[in-house]
Amino acid sequence: MEQVIKHLSENEEWFKRRIQEYLVRLECGDDFEKSWSIFFSALTAATKRPDSDLEKGKLHALLLSIKMPVLLLDKNLTVEFMNPAAVELLGTTGIDEWGSGLHTPVPIDELAPWLVETLREESRNGTVQAACKLDVVATLPGGERHFNVSMSLLSDHSDKQDGFAVILDDITYRVEGERQLASERNRAAHYLDVVGTIVFALDISGAIVMLNRTGCQILGYEEHEVLGRDWVETLVPEEQQDEVRDYMYLAFSGQLDAEDERSHYLTTKDGFHRLIRWHNKLLTNESGMATGLLGSGVDITEQQAIEDALAEKELWLRNTFVALGEAVLILTPDKKILDANPAAEAMFQMANEELDGMPVSELHVDSLHYDDFLLKSEAAFATGEKALFELPLKRSNGNIFPADHSVSLITGDDGAALGLVNVIRDISDRKKAEAELKRSEEKFRRIFETIEEGYIVADLDGTILMVNPATCRLLQYEESELVGQDLENLYMNLEDRVGLRRGVMELGTIRGQQMTARRKDGSTIIIEANAHLVRDYDGVPVAMEGTFRDITQRIEADKVIREREKQYRAFFENNHAIMLLTDPKSEQIIDANPAASEFYGYPIEVMRTMNLSQINALDQGEVFKEMLLSREEGRSYFIVRHVLQNGEYRDVEVYSGPIMVQGVQRLYSVIHDVTKRIELEHKMKHLATTDALTGVNNRHQFFSLATKELQRIKRYANPLTVLMLDIDYFKSINDTHGHHAGDIVLKMLAAAAVAILRDTDIFGRLGGEEFAAILPETGLRVGYEVAERLRGEFEKLEVLVGRAKITFTVSIGVTQVRSQDKSIEEVLNRADEALYKAKRMGRNQVVRG
Repeated sequence: MEQVIKHLSENEEWFKRRIQEYLVRLECGDDFEKSWSIFFSALTAATKRPDSDLEKGKLHALLLSIKMPVLLLDKNLTVEFMNPAAVELLGTTGIDEWGSGLHTPVPIDELAPWLVETLREESRNGTVQAACKLDVVATLPGGERHFNVSMSLLSDHSDKQDGFAVILDDITYRVEGERQLASERNRAAHYLDVVGTIVFALDISGAIVMLNRTGCQILGYEEHEVLGRDWVETLVPEEQQDEVRDYMYLAFSGQLDAEDERSHYLTTKDGFHRLIRWHNKLLTNESGMATGLLGSGVDITEQQAIEDALAEKELWLRNTFVALGEAVLILTPDKKILDANPAAEAMFQMANEELDGMPVSELHVDSLHYDDFLLKSEAAFATGEKALFELPLKRSNGNIFPADHSVSLITGDDGAALGLVNVIRDISDRKKAEAELKRSEEKFRRIFETIEEGYIVADLDGTILMVNPATCRLLQYEESELVGQDLENLYMNLEDRVGLRRGVMELGTIRGQQMTARRKDGSTIIIEANAHLVRDYDGVPVAMEGTFRDITQRIEADKVIREREKQYRAFFENNHAIMLLTDPKSEQIIDANPAASEFYGYPIEVMRTMNLSQINALDQGEVFKEMLLSREEGRSYFIVRHVLQNGEYRDVEVYSGPIMVQGVQRLYSVIHDVTKRIELEHKMKHLATTDALTGVNNRHQFFSLATKELQRIKRYANPLTVLMLDIDYFKSINDTHGHHAGDIVLKMLAAAAVAILRDTDIFGRLGGEEFAAILPETGLRVGYEVAERLRGEFEKLEVLVGRAKITFTVSIGVTQVRSQDKSIEEVLNRADEALYKAKRMGRNQVVRG
């Protein structure tokens, strides 16, 4: 005993902590420091007075009264002393025998074989004064127990190792609690991994702190590649980043409804855009401050109805992250509130200071309800169970609300009641939700029965456990014919089954796998399947479930589209005609065939980066004018001018029409080079409309233009004047100087007239030496003045033919269009009469008609 006392004195702080832990557990009050000082002084006195049986008796009594199992062993690991707690734990003979020391020492491996290895391991190092082994497992008659083993070396008066002091701390309940907590965490993690939606969490800065497996699979990232990165900058397309940042600002500031639903695009690692429909919830701390954002999203890019089939799992996921706000009250044995958590403060609308020390009866509706609370609690405690029941409570303002109670008894090591733990859940909403839940279940059943996708649940051996009506309809079976049957009967190719099963078992989930299914009548359909493992609460796979849809028609349609695209590509690339595929809005060139590349002089790759404006030589006004002209003439093509890579201009006919390419409208154009034809047409038109000698309008063209102008001025009631000109004595010029001289005179007259007249005036040679002019928007007075100016200019002209100098004059008849004139011929006849009158009056003058 002296050695024990000596060892404890040398390790006062360690021994003090161990004693303090148990005093706290026994709720021995706050005056521990004073009690310890008295106790340790007595202990010191006992070591100084080994002959004092009284002091030794006090220390012996203290060791016997400790509720923690204590064992004293010699250096050979033989138990020499055990306190009552150790005797009760190890199941040895009477407590009085060990307490009085009247016993036979017992080897530790006979009493506690589970403790032997731990003690031997520590005893190998004789210099260790104190050691603690955490979580030592013991198999006892009452079941498996867990202990923290504290061990100290004992030495004799010469400081040689003389034995060991061992204290056992029972941590079984804590270990079980940790296991249960780990199981709950694993279950939540399992929900995140198997749910068919993207689940993410952001901190207050918008950085990604969590992204579930489905999100990683859909977006193509590994989780470590996105953690810590900005959500918007990493995953949101640039054109939507401002919009999403605005939305996140509203979310973090609490300005959005709890049921707010938004959709925006995310960019996958491969650069594809996926449209996601989001449900987001603001995460807050106990004070209501925003700490982050929790979101769940469904990929609706293809608008698959399968999202309805997964709605229930999505609901489970949301419930996993919604705080239930359970209130907890710690009660003393006399049913006063010792402590309350923040949820309890919120529930009863009272601060912790107000609840502290309050009799819990004051939270009950009345004394009858409180008595009911006590009776139900005590009845459960009598059977060793915790009490579970419903009982209403009231808030500080007097409002009564229904509540679920879970009441547990707190006991000390000696079994004495230390108090109660009362866990309370406000179930006001639950009652209202029961009817809604029933409606929700009915809604899910309707969805389950009416969705177009098949749904199958099978065990791990492939035996079908459940199908929905769509499965029966797609495979032409009755439900009773499928349930209980092997999935193998539904596969056309067994390799499909092996591949599907391997993918599910190895990856946990697969998406979009195509395979061939056999119907009841032997026919086959091509299906697209999604499947994943169903796990129990311990994470053990127990079944497989999945959905599928018939894509036979889509596959056939894809084949037809691919064949058509192949035909189109062959037609497009092998055609000698110039062909372009453009965006009708931006005029961007999407594709060009080899003929176009050869014509324009650009490689096809370069043309795919060009815009039509780079090859179009006409401005927008000229293009618009040609479009109007094409419409007026009823043409299916436009005539425009394109510029080639070498700077050469070519006139082209463009035949264009809309075409759908991969669901997007494009403009398909066939282009013909008509440069030579246009040049030829211009030449022919010039020959057909121009006098070969003088270069002015010929008779036919003059009458055609004059008729159109007459119709125009009559429509708008504008004036128009007509002139008729004839060279005086022209025959004598030919007779005297020859026809060559006469031709020169005619050319000089035509050139002078064109120079004097306006561009809008019409001038032409009607035959021989006779000319005519149409003056639009011109009255008779001004027309007469124009005629006089012409006459005077002609009179001044001199024609040199050899050494001869030829001059000439003209006679002119002038008239204005009248309302009764029906044709241009009538007007010209009147001007012709005025012309001959001028000749009769002596020539070289102008006469009105």
